[in-house]
Amino acid sequence: MAFGRSRFKPLFTRVDQDSFSVNLSDGQRDLIAGLIEQLDQMLDTQSPALRRLFPEPYGDDAERNAGYSVLAGAELIESRHARVELMRSQIRAEKLSAADLDTWMRTLNDLRLVIGTVLDISDDGTEPGDDSELELFHVYEHLGFILEHVVEALME
Repeated sequence: MAFGRSRFKPLFTRVDQDSFSVNLSDGQRDLIAGLIEQLDQMLDTQSPALRRLFPEPYGDDAERNAGYSVLAGAELIESRHARVELMRSQIRAEKLSAADLDTWMRTLNDLRLVIGTVLDISDDGTEPGDDSELELFHVYEHLGFILEHVVEALME
């Protein structure tokens, strides 16, 4: 008996041109719901954990970065609040449109960016330094697993 990925049901399955079935467990839905609530609350703070969500577009040019923040900052925050609200309203949905699944993809990625910042994960595959971060690291990895399923479904 082979234990390849094809033996397990995908988390998101294309139903037709513009809709997908959602095959998440209650536990996965509860995890995502709790995380998006935390993200929604953090968005209105100056938390350093948001650094990767809102990178400075002009490098070390503080004046240009401040100007950009004034012009675009509120809009970027509001768009993320709107995506969280959409996911909140759909967390128990059994079916999503392609546009909604795209929103899920973006928000799941935002969650991974924030958690990756908290854990100081870099592109070189750094793992948590101590056991106190292990549970959060597993959440980070599981979100990556869910995100991978979203991307695969959208690419079908």
